[in-house]
This record gives sequence, C-alpha cells and structure tokens, in this order.
Amino acid sequence: MTSGIDELLLRQRLLVSVGPGGVGKTTVSAAIGLRAAELGRRTLVLTIDPAKRLADALGLTGLDDRIREVPTEELRKSGVAVPGKLYAAMFDNATSMDSLMQRVAPDVETRDKILRNRVYRAMAGTLARSHAYLAMERLHEVMSSGDYDLVILDTPPARNALEILDAPSRLATFLEEGVVKWFVRADKGRGWRAKIMQGSGAAAIKLFEVVVGKDLAHETVSFFEAFYGMREGFQERAAAIQATLRAKHTSFVLVSSSDATHLVDAEALATGISSRGVALDVAVFNRSYERLTHADPLAIVVDVGALEVDAATALLFEDDLSRSERETMRSLIASLHQVRLDAATHNLRALASVRRLARQLPPETLGLIIARLDGDIRDLPGLHALGPYLAAPRDIQS
Repeated sequence: MTSGIDELLLRQRLLVSVGPGGVGKTTVSAAIGLRAAELGRRTLVLTIDPAKRLADALGLTGLDDRIREVPTEELRKSGVAVPGKLYAAMFDNATSMDSLMQRVAPDVETRDKILRNRVYRAMAGTLARSHAYLAMERLHEVMSSGDYDLVILDTPPARNALEILDAPSRLATFLEEGVVKWFVRADKGRGWRAKIMQGSGAAAIKLFEVVVGKDLAHETVSFFEAFYGMREGFQERAAAIQATLRAKHTSFVLVSSSDATHLVDAEALATGISSRGVALDVAVFNRSYERLTHADPLAIVVDVGALEVDAATALLFEDDLSRSERETMRSLIASLHQVRLDAATHNLRALASVRRLARQLPPETLGLIIARLDGDIRDLPGLHALGPYLAAPRDIQS
C-alpha cells in the first residue's frame, strides 16, 4: 500500500528538487531517493549543489561526477528491506565539460582539437552560464541511458535553480549571437554578407592577434569554429532537455522550511517556476515543527493545554519528597511545561506561515511537513527516519 509521495515515486521518471539554501534540500532529496529504492526502483540522486552534504548523508566519501552505488547493507541488517538500488553522483563542471565534448564532437579530430585547445581548457570550468547547461546535459545523458527508473535532481539553492529551466535555450541563443559568429572565419560563410564581412573581419582578427598574440588568437578562432560547428547538436539536445523538464513523467519538488526568510525565497522560486509553465507537484516543509507527543510523532501539536503543577508534582513524586524538594520539582515541572507551551505556540505560527505559502500553490500540490529531528542526518538510517514524514500527506492549504 502506498501513500504520500510514494505514488509519485512509482509513477515518475524525474524529480527536480528546488528550494532556498539552508533548508536541508539535499538531505530531503537523498531521503526521497532512498525511499524510492525501498519501493524497488533503481534510483539515481544527482546533485548540482556545490555543497557536499549528499556524500555525508549517503555514507560516501569523495563523491564526484562518477555515478556510484550507495551500499545499503546497514539498513538490511536492521530489518529495512531495500529491493531497489540507490546511486549517487555530484556534478562537476570541468569534468562534465570534457565528457560532453567527447560525446558531441562529430569526429575524433574535432574532439581532440577542442580538448587540447588552450582557450577551451581555460574556459572549461568557468564558461559563462555553462554550469546550469552542462548539468542539464548530464541530466540528459543519465535520462537517456535507460539505466534508472527514477532520477532525482538536487539543484542549487534558491533562485539559481531557475537557471536549469533557462540554460538550454540560453546556450542556443549564445551560439547564434554575433560574438560567436565574429570569431568564425568569413570564408566559412556564403553569399554577399559573408563577403562584406570578410575584409572587416580579417582586419579585426589582425588587431586581435596584436593584442593577445598570434598563437592565442589562432586558438581562440579555432575553438569558436569547432564549437559553432556543433551548434545543431547542442540545439537538438537543448530542445530534448526542455521537453524532458516539462514532460508528464517529470515532477518539481519545492523544499523549504517554515522560517520566514526561507518562505520568501521559496515563494519567489515558486513564482518563477510557474511563470515558465512548470507546475510544482510537491511542497516539502522541512524542520517545521517540534515533536511534542510520543504517541504520534507525526502529530503537529499546537496546544498542550493547561497543567495543574501541584497535582502533577503530587502524582509523580507522591510523599517521598521534603517541602524544599517538592518546591524544586514543582518549579522544574512548571519550567518544562512552559517549554512545551512555547514549542506548541511556535508550531502554530509555523503551520500558519506554511499555509500562507501553500495557498499560492496549485490545489493539487502534495503537502509534506517534516519535524525538527535531533542532530544532523549523516547516514542511511537517518535518511530512512524521514520516510514516515514523506508518506504522510498534510492538509497545508486550509
């Protein structure tokens, strides 16, 4: 029997996790990935967040662009069945750039020409706005491989996550802009326009050679010629990536907390995603309430009621205490009750804040609220402990 996010995990092929920084988005993404593996799916968690918390949470050291299987023996020994497989990788800009060039080059000569080019080597890790696009290329690669039932993409924090939606079309535009075409020799073109540009373009190249040196100028022109020559392949994949991000088998998951600053960023992000024609299917509010009852840890307690301190003291300690000891215990019980009252008040305010944002989301958005747990989650048992919260849909809009 499935509930909460489980139906989505069994149905979808791609989940894109977005949200502000500092809300535990990477941890939530890893927990969702683990739950999918527990449901029997071959799941890959791919993070393009530069933070390395994913490796910690999954018990992997030195996580990089290489896809690695996450060992789940520890969970199996504790009685948790994991019939599926869980994999993880952390996107690396320079590594992925080389891998991309090797895949898309039309022939070995062009590939080697680019990879050995000094201009390319200088730009490989820092090409303007390339990070988001290369991450999308990496996503396209793993989605096209057919090796995984489900891919979970953990994006950079806050508004930067919008670049994953904009990057493919932005690169296509970049390849058609004049600054790129200017570096491509005029004799590559045809017609009267190319002939007109031939003289002025040659003069500009000569000036460029004087400024940066003939060898570097030649390598710059060679790089842009090779890059521009592959534009059709880039544009085709950009269209395919855009289609994947907007496909029915893709869901966007917004992760936030109940903190006011995080909710402001989450609202801006939700608005930006919606303006791009993409719906948010799930909203996860992490670390958003204190657990105040052992009977039901999932219960969001907003009122602990009144406590008769004298009666509670007598009930707990009966007649074994002296007057001073009883007074001390009475003060302690009153203080502890005040802590619970404060926590319940905080829960009430947090729930109200969550609902204010939730009312701006589509009515069908699945709402999940996770309690504030003890300490940082740094292993698979900790990720597994988030499972019950992911399986418990909440009414976050009323």
